[in-house]
Amino acid sequence: MKIVHTLLFIAVATAAPVALAQTQHAGHGAHDHSAHQAKPATDAAANDVEATFKRLDSNNDGVLTRQELPARHALLPHFDMSDTNRDGKLDLNEFKHGMSML
Repeated sequence: MKIVHTLLFIAVATAAPVALAQTQHAGHGAHDHSAHQAKPATDAAANDVEATFKRLDSNNDGVLTRQELPARHALLPHFDMSDTNRDGKLDLNEFKHGMSML
């Protein structure tokens, strides 16, 4: 009998979150909320990368040098690979590309 109760408990515990989510979603009715949704995650990530670039660009010259990256920044070991024009600096596009590879 304990096995039956345990199995019943597991079934209810597993189904409850799904039923709750369906109930909450159904409460919104048949309205189309697609126009009110947030921007796609890729836009948010791109904005975060741009904000990070601007924050790291300590002298505001529009490029990042190795010295401007924190000592343990994830891109530092990949700096040369990200520096596609081999000028020793990362512009915003090179930084974005490098960060996308991490």
